[in-house]
Amino acid sequence: MSAAAQPNPLPSADAIREVTREVLARPEFAPPSTWDEFLVYLLQRLQEWMKGLASWSAENPGLAKLVALALVLTSLIVLGHLFYLALGDLLPFGRRQLPGPARPSRWEILAGAARNWQEAIAIARQLAREGNLRRAVWIAHRVMLGLLDEEGAVRFAGWKTNSQYLRECSASHPWRRTFAQLTELYERLIYADRGAQPAAVESLVATVERLSRERTK
Repeated sequence: MSAAAQPNPLPSADAIREVTREVLARPEFAPPSTWDEFLVYLLQRLQEWMKGLASWSAENPGLAKLVALALVLTSLIVLGHLFYLALGDLLPFGRRQLPGPARPSRWEILAGAARNWQEAIAIARQLAREGNLRRAVWIAHRVMLGLLDEEGAVRFAGWKTNSQYLRECSASHPWRRTFAQLTELYERLIYADRGAQPAAVESLVATVERLSRERTK
């Protein structure tokens, strides 16, 4: 018998399994989606609920009208409230603004270090002479912030950084240069923990003292 007349050999079991897996993996053999089944279930339950509601309404027409009226009124109240929240500030009878937090006393800027600017400057000057430059600069810086706050050049807030205060203070303000120098000295001594010349500290404290006196005249 020639080779052409020989029957084709049967495929192996592994080949049959592989072809079967490929066929079953096709979309037409995929099981129904769980989400589709859930959506169909919800629609069926909604349909049953609507039928039950229609049946109850037919049996209790008076009560059904009261419930419908209550639902309409509730919807109108909710819509009105949402409208008020969205546009209340623009309406002539807009909601009343609650008063903001009371502005702290200007002496609170000193955080208990002194009772007024003059006393604080005297303490800073004494500390500078004693060599406690960090504390002297801290107090002088607080006095400077307080004076600028009174001038309206900055608005003091405990959470603000020195860079924010510098951005607030206009470059045209006559105290801007002194404030910038004092801030740089503050950063050097308080944050960077680097040394400073006592003469420079005493000079800036004296300048702040002069500004304070001019401010109180």
